[in-house]
Amino acid sequence: MDVLNTAVLKNYTIENKKIINNLFQEKKRIVIIGHHNPDGDAIGGSLGLYHCLKTLGHDVSVIMPDAPAVFLMWLPGAEQIFIHKMNALKTGQLIADAEIIFCIDFNHPERVEALKMSLIETKAIKILIDHHPNPDVNAEFIFSDTDYSSASEMVFDFISESGIKQGMNKNTAVCLYTGIMTDTLNFSVNSSRSETFKIVSELLTYNIEKEEIYNKVYNNFSVERLKLVGYLLYRKMKLIKEHNFSYIIFTKEEMKEFNFKEGDQEGIVNMPLSVSDIHTSVIAIENNGFVKLSLRSKGETDVNLLARKYFNGGGHKNAAGGKIFKDISAAENYLTESVNSFFKKI
Repeated sequence: MDVLNTAVLKNYTIENKKIINNLFQEKKRIVIIGHHNPDGDAIGGSLGLYHCLKTLGHDVSVIMPDAPAVFLMWLPGAEQIFIHKMNALKTGQLIADAEIIFCIDFNHPERVEALKMSLIETKAIKILIDHHPNPDVNAEFIFSDTDYSSASEMVFDFISESGIKQGMNKNTAVCLYTGIMTDTLNFSVNSSRSETFKIVSELLTYNIEKEEIYNKVYNNFSVERLKLVGYLLYRKMKLIKEHNFSYIIFTKEEMKEFNFKEGDQEGIVNMPLSVSDIHTSVIAIENNGFVKLSLRSKGETDVNLLARKYFNGGGHKNAAGGKIFKDISAAENYLTESVNSFFKKI
């Protein structure tokens, strides 16, 4: 097999196309890995690639560090995902036996948490497909471009340019469309490239039902979740007015009260941004041993920098995640102190 040269590529060179095309000429054992707490883009991009490669006869497995949110489990192939937390021996063996590993929608091994060492130690050829800044995965091929709306959009281009597009089918299109739709908040953010809509237009030729996909993702919650949204916005939302900053802290006790299910928090962090004077929004959710943060912004506020500097995280300019390794009572003080420090410096 050709020796592959690691490169950060925005374009597929003729030489690299040939090498990648050759990888899939014979049937391979392939593993596709997404990041911890997988969102619609990680799941959609991974399953979209899975269906394409399965159609071509490859032995393909999708692994996630932990389970996707319930509202994504309708996606075709979701029931085939191996969850590392639930079956560490199986996922470890799949990675050890793999000839090719795809890393989808993450830029650092830390993002796969308990799978980190398996990913670092594998002898498989690794291909990273990601749209986050500063890729830091030791992969033979790194396809990294922050201009893309989503990793799912990048997966479509990878399929198109890598000689495997004949494996595209309706299941692939449904998954990739879902990934693009969710990472752009239904095309309201990160979706100014005309190429994004050209790809969406082509996905629609596979007879997918985009209205049905929207309803399954955004109109599929419980009564308890609706009550939770009202409670968090009315009772828990706080403002730091001098920084146009909003934050919500959500405790384990409150989770029990509202029969919280993973995924119920999705979208809530964006709601305060509908207020004209709020430019940055954070939701902080209590976990075992840490507090998990989701950060969103509009305009020029860079929450990626905020998350990287203070919250052990990162992401995009207008969307990032992080963690505070303190108990919930101390987390609020640390959050507000960090925000004050950050905005004073900029």
